Amino acid sequence: MTSLQSRVLIGLIGFPSVIYIILNHIFIFNTIVVICFILAFKEFAEIVNRFKDKTVWLIFGLIYIFGSMVSLIYLRNIDSIMSSPFTFLLFAGVMVNDSMAFIVGKTLGGPKILPKISPKKTYSGLFGGLVGSIIFILLCDNYFLNSFTEFSLNNTDKIFLIFVFNIVGFFGDTFESMIKRKADVKDSSGLLLGHGGMLDRLDSLILTTPVTMFYVIAYYL
Repeated sequence: MTSLQSRVLIGLIGFPSVIYIILNHIFIFNTIVVICFILAFKEFAEIVNRFKDKTVWLIFGLIYIFGSMVSLIYLRNIDSIMSSPFTFLLFAGVMVNDSMAFIVGKTLGGPKILPKISPKKTYSGLFGGLVGSIIFILLCDNYFLNSFTEFSLNNTDKIFLIFVFNIVGFFGDTFESMIKRKADVKDSSGLLLGHGGMLDRLDSLILTTPVTMFYVIAYYL
C-alpha cells in the first residue's frame, strides 16, 4: 500500500470517528486530547534534547504544546455553551486541508516551497489545500452545519477559517519541520506505523487552535 493509499484509508476511517467524538462526547474528547498532547510533548522533548540550548526549547515546548491543549479544551467548552461548531470546523478543516495538500502535491508535484526545511511541500499542494478548504467551508455552511446546530457562519468566519487552515496551519507544519531538520530526524517518532509520530499529526493543529480560540473569544464572548 502506497503512502497516498494509506493516508486516504486512515482518513476514511479516522475522520468520521473524530468528528463523532467531537460532537457527542466531551469527556472522551478531552481525555483523548490530553493523552495525544502529552505524547506530542514527549516526542518534542526527545527531539530538542539533541540541541545545545535544550532547556530553552523544553520551556518553549511546554508553553507551545500545552498552551494549545488548554486552548482546544476551552474551545470545545465554548462550543458546548454557544452551540457553535468551531472545534468541529477546526479539526475537520485541518484534516481536509492536510489531505488535499498531500494528495494534490503528490499527484502534480512541481516547485518546492521550502526545499531545505520541508522538501515535500509544493506550491501545487498548497493550492490544493486552499481549494479543498474553500469547498469544505462552503459545503459545511450550506449543508452540514444545520444538521447539528443552528449556528451559522458569517463571511468573516469563513475568511478567517480559510486563513487559519492554509496560512496558520502551514506555519505550524513548517515550524515542526524546521525543528526536525535542526535535529536531523525525519519523523517525530515511529508511533503511528509509517505515519510518523503524534507531533507530526498535530503540528498544524497546535498553532491553529489558540489562534481560533482567541478569534472566538474576541468576536463571540
